[in-house]
Amino acid sequence: MGSRKIQQKLVSKQKKGKGKRWKKGQSSSSNPDIKTYREAAKNRFFQTSKGESSLTIDALAKHDEQQIDKDGDVSFKAESDVVSAAGKTFNTWATNWTECTNTTFGRVHRYWASNSAFHKEVLAVLAAVTEVIKTQGGSESETEYFAALMTALETTDSEESLAAVTYLLSLVLKRVPAQVLKSRFSEIAKQFLDVLVKHSEGQSTALLKSLLLCLALLLRVQEQATWSNSSTQRVYQGLLAFTVHRKPKVRKAAHQGVNIILRGGTFMTQGETAPPYHPAGSMTAKFCIQVIEQCGGSGESSDTLHILTLLKDIMGTFSLNSVKAVCETILRVMTLSNVMVTSCGMKALFGLFSGTPKPTTLNAELNAQIITALYDYQPSDNDVQPMKAWLAVMEAAHKNLARLDEKLCRSHLPRVFSICMTCLLSERMEVACSATKTMKELLKACLAPAMDGISVLVTSAPSGANTPLHKIIKALETGLGYQFHAAWGLVLQVFAVLFEVAGKECPLLFKKSVLSIANLRDSPRFPYKAELDHAIGAAVKYLGPRHVLEAVPLNITGDDDDYTFPRSWLIPVIRDNVGNTELGFFTTYFLPLAAKLKKRCKSFKGICKILGSAISEREDLRVEVMSGLRKLINKSKEDEECKKEVARFAKNFLPILFNLFTTEPENTKDTTRLAVLETTKCYLHIADTALVNTYCDKCKEKFHEEGISSFKRQALLDLLLVMLPLVEEMRVKEIFQLVTQFLSDTDKTLQKKCYRVLEDLCGSPSPACQGFLTQNLPGIQGVLLNSLSSSSPSSKAPRLRCLINIFKLLPEEQKDFLLAVVPEAILCTKEIGEKARSASYLLLVEMGRAKIRWNKDENGALEDYFQMVMAGLGGSPQMVSSTLLALTRILYEFKASISSSLLETIVENLCILLTSKTREVVKAALGFMKVLLSAYPDTVLAPHLKQIMSSLVSQKEDCKHHFRFKAKEIYAKLIKKFGYETIFGLSPPSIHKVLVNIKKTQERAKKKKKEKEEESEEESDQEHFKSQPESMDELLRDTDSEEEGETKGAGKPRDRTQAKLAWLQEGGDIMDFLDPSASKKVLATKPGEKREQKTKKKEAEFKTAPDGRLIITESSDEEEPEKMAGDDEELDDLLNAIEQGAGNVKKTKKRKVEDLGSDEEGPAPKYKAGGGGIHRPIVKAKRSAPHDPASEYRAKKAGGDIKKTGKPDPYVYLPLNFQALNKRKKAKMTGRFTNLVKGAKKGAKKGAKKKKM
Repeated sequence: MGSRKIQQKLVSKQKKGKGKRWKKGQSSSSNPDIKTYREAAKNRFFQTSKGESSLTIDALAKHDEQQIDKDGDVSFKAESDVVSAAGKTFNTWATNWTECTNTTFGRVHRYWASNSAFHKEVLAVLAAVTEVIKTQGGSESETEYFAALMTALETTDSEESLAAVTYLLSLVLKRVPAQVLKSRFSEIAKQFLDVLVKHSEGQSTALLKSLLLCLALLLRVQEQATWSNSSTQRVYQGLLAFTVHRKPKVRKAAHQGVNIILRGGTFMTQGETAPPYHPAGSMTAKFCIQVIEQCGGSGESSDTLHILTLLKDIMGTFSLNSVKAVCETILRVMTLSNVMVTSCGMKALFGLFSGTPKPTTLNAELNAQIITALYDYQPSDNDVQPMKAWLAVMEAAHKNLARLDEKLCRSHLPRVFSICMTCLLSERMEVACSATKTMKELLKACLAPAMDGISVLVTSAPSGANTPLHKIIKALETGLGYQFHAAWGLVLQVFAVLFEVAGKECPLLFKKSVLSIANLRDSPRFPYKAELDHAIGAAVKYLGPRHVLEAVPLNITGDDDDYTFPRSWLIPVIRDNVGNTELGFFTTYFLPLAAKLKKRCKSFKGICKILGSAISEREDLRVEVMSGLRKLINKSKEDEECKKEVARFAKNFLPILFNLFTTEPENTKDTTRLAVLETTKCYLHIADTALVNTYCDKCKEKFHEEGISSFKRQALLDLLLVMLPLVEEMRVKEIFQLVTQFLSDTDKTLQKKCYRVLEDLCGSPSPACQGFLTQNLPGIQGVLLNSLSSSSPSSKAPRLRCLINIFKLLPEEQKDFLLAVVPEAILCTKEIGEKARSASYLLLVEMGRAKIRWNKDENGALEDYFQMVMAGLGGSPQMVSSTLLALTRILYEFKASISSSLLETIVENLCILLTSKTREVVKAALGFMKVLLSAYPDTVLAPHLKQIMSSLVSQKEDCKHHFRFKAKEIYAKLIKKFGYETIFGLSPPSIHKVLVNIKKTQERAKKKKKEKEEESEEESDQEHFKSQPESMDELLRDTDSEEEGETKGAGKPRDRTQAKLAWLQEGGDIMDFLDPSASKKVLATKPGEKREQKTKKKEAEFKTAPDGRLIITESSDEEEPEKMAGDDEELDDLLNAIEQGAGNVKKTKKRKVEDLGSDEEGPAPKYKAGGGGIHRPIVKAKRSAPHDPASEYRAKKAGGDIKKTGKPDPYVYLPLNFQALNKRKKAKMTGRFTNLVKGAKKGAKKGAKKKKM
């Protein structure tokens, strides 16, 4: 039978054809022939009504009544404009429901625009109740509303209406006179409880929340005697039952209700006559203990968690016995090592301590007992969140104990400090930071207020005594050992606070600590110098300089000192932190030392000859001696007497320096010449003017000597350049005549240095140079214009800077000179040298400023200047590209002054050039467009948007493809400025995909940036703990906003499975789970999982080379703020566009001072990492020959391949490369595998033959 069925199925399959198939291209046809599923769907939605019609005569009559106005006329929608203007235009569907004048329901009146069904129901009920009260002639008092709503509560059945009624009752109960609620307590409570029991398992969360709040408000106003009645206690127990409800919002409302009763009972707020705690507190404590003991902490312990959450807010209202019993229960359940239960237990205890309970609730003895017990529940140092919570609880507990009993608190501090110091050795930086914060807070809150008593205790104690302060200092001093080297910065922060707290009262205790801290600074590459200076500064400020210097002497005596001065860092620290100290110490310590050093300072004459010999003869000491000489010269400028003394020896030092500088070194890489020139410059500035003039004349004479080498001429020009601001006007003229002779010289370096002299001459502020310029400015202009054709590329930068200085000095308009310089400035925007390009942009800007300065009409001057520059748009492609770059720069500079007509002209020309066939022109135009979009807001560019979009999409195909990424950047800017919908509407379908891609990319970047910002925010150490309401008004105010969030979408469900995970830390010994210390082995953080430290500052994220060097790159645009429209972003866009327009220019490493070298590039640096630190050698992998994967399977003594144990079979494994799917490379890929396929076929045939045999 089975085989027959199979045969029948096979026959049916053979007979069956392919079936009805779609025609090619018709798979998504909108009008198919077969509509089976569409008809089925239509029947589901458009069914005819089979019952009786609801359109009756009564319904029509009711409809007609609504359409007839007060005068009996039918009101039509299409009224005249005059009638419409005179009618009520503010009517909404809630107009008739806002007649209530009682301010208690002011919150409800805001619901008129809400689309929530619950809000509409609330408005409807309020309107009905208001109408009833008004028809009966009521005054709309709270009592009348309360009575009407209670009546409605009896007669209403639907959950929606009941929820609305109870919500209004929860509002009005706060204002109803207490006497009314006291007199009718039994009836009201019974009615509330009946509804609560009936709908306790219903779906309406709002109903249950409102009923619980009503019960709480009702119980709150009852007298103290009423709480002794069993009926009142039963009502309260009904409220307590909902504190472990399965619905979070209902449970939260019950928690709030309990909190309101215990904290805000009317008899609890009566001042001195108020009892120490609420009568219901003991009942609540017993209930909580019972639930915790029944549920425990294992398995599904959700009820335990809910009770612990409740206890966090209300434990401070219990009696002393109740608190003790509850704390014992919490500690017992925490021994079960459930991570969540332990966390909630810590929160409950934190709430108790941080709520500053009264001594009748928590006395000092019980507080100290809880602290001692908590040491058995200390988590692992590497378990981040539990350890942070434990530290927060211990901090709050010690602060509360200090408030109750300072002496008892002091005795407990050393132990917690020892624990905190062990936390600094944790692998997790978050734990170390939390421990540091705890220690600092404990020092300020517990130790500082009691320092008067501690100082008496310390001074009266015998030597070798071990007071609590001694123990704390000893614990902190262990942190200065190398074992804590990773946490030295945190230890130093704690020491700074300790010096602040106890330094004034007990300075002698800290001498050893101060010396140990100071010795740390001598460690090589000590990374925490800022923290150490801050700690020593605190010691100076609070211990006093005398005690600090007794512990850490400066080791500067003025006699046989160590001239490296290893303790010199102390001087600025003392200077910045000294204050309110003894003046006598300074007169006995610093004043004699200063006098001795001043006396030695006057002995410069004795060492002058030695220094000169060292500079000229000792190459190994030359750089150091010149550095010291420069420092001496710069310092002597502050004292005229010292300056004269040092200047007196200029005639001795300057010849030595001149000879060194003008002597050609044997090694072309000699770097000491820069130091020689810098030292010469320093000495010339303090030397006598006559001496400087003499040396200037000697340089000019040597310049014209026969047979002088090119090197010496260049060196002499450098010296003349240094002396130029210091000589007289006559010699300035002679120097000018000298350099003009070599402006056309074939020696490029000499020509460049001559232009440098001219540049300094035109820009020098010295009176001699300024006087020469005033008289000879036209001559200088003529020299520069005549030398244009012979200037080398390396001279362009100083030449352009010289022109910049000239345009700054021109007092009147010189249009011919401007027209002659503009083409040069434009063409130099395409120079290879970066300095030349920068100078050309500055020159273009300065010419524009000069044009404005010469004319009163700013707009007219700018239009004239732009016309001059735009004349270059009619030249060669290179000239057009250069002109666009020039226009880009001056547009950005003068964007605020450009008129709308001029901007329109610029945009028109730009749009025309975007359609050019030349890539060079289009590239510059795109850069211009990018800057244009950054320079102006959307309101200015909106009239030109259509034209811009048209030109962008009308580019020639070659340019469009070549610059597609640049165009995409511009589209992104347009979308950012004008919005996606606008740009999409103005664009053709050909770029719609590009725009969609840009939109998605921007959204992803925005989302990624937001996530990164959230991750970078530092978590608060007490983020899980909420502060208590300070008054009854705040307590009740929290309940008012509950219903407003009722209709909002539920938040994303939290993943509770991850929170319940725990790990067990195993060791060599067997673990005793009954031991309270076993909780240290239960981890909430996965061992070995490293977490990055979260900081407020944005991480630098610099990459490092293998030898440790930092690789600093430009940050991307995505990292900048999204809505930033400031000058920084605009300037970045401008510079990027200009650099892109100038071509890809390779930046070469040049020397710092341009005077010393030629323009030729030096050879590549030969530095190789070696030694220690960042100079350590780098092991580079050697390149091996191409690896043949088949060689390892090849047989040594036979043909073919063999199998090897532990390795895959000897087949050819081909990598899956997505590039093989490229249609254009199909033929290439096919050919690559042809031989492989042939070989596989041959092998298959051979295998088949052997199998048959």
